[in-house]
Amino acid sequence: MDTVELTAGRFLLRPCRPVDAEWVCRACQDPDIQRWTRVPAPYRLDDAVGYVTDHVPQSWATGRGAPFGVFDALTGEGLATVGLVSMDLTEGLAEVGYWVAPWARRRGIATAGTLAVARWAFGSLGVSRLTWLAEVGNTGSRAVAERAGFTIEGVLRDRVRVRDGSRADAWIGSLLPSDLKS
Repeated sequence: MDTVELTAGRFLLRPCRPVDAEWVCRACQDPDIQRWTRVPAPYRLDDAVGYVTDHVPQSWATGRGAPFGVFDALTGEGLATVGLVSMDLTEGLAEVGYWVAPWARRRGIATAGTLAVARWAFGSLGVSRLTWLAEVGNTGSRAVAERAGFTIEGVLRDRVRVRDGSRADAWIGSLLPSDLKS
């Protein structure tokens, strides 16, 4: 799948490049990102380099995912990641995931990025159902999903693996093309 760039108001979404490894590494030092996502802990520069040089291009090339970095459109500052963390385009299904760097929170970045990715997925990829999952208790992620228009459908028992190897319940939500407001 060819990579794309998207705009969301004052934000630019594009696949992360090797030049982005430093800010990704800095962001992933955040205890909340380490707590609620699947990034390695501790997170090292080598992890960020692997993410931007291996994971991102392989996700796009294989069509298994579409990860974007979110950048300030004026300054180019790295702010967040948002994207399709898994896709089954034959079935028209995809799952969205996101995190926001601590220096960029409370600016609507995750919501704007999620909506931009959703519109692109529905319009260009033919996705018919976008799913969001988060461990029960991740109220920040849930608030973003709700602001983006996801319907919270319930709790999936023992759905996610947590850092210590145990399993935890997860909230699940969905967004359909008809849910998007113009």
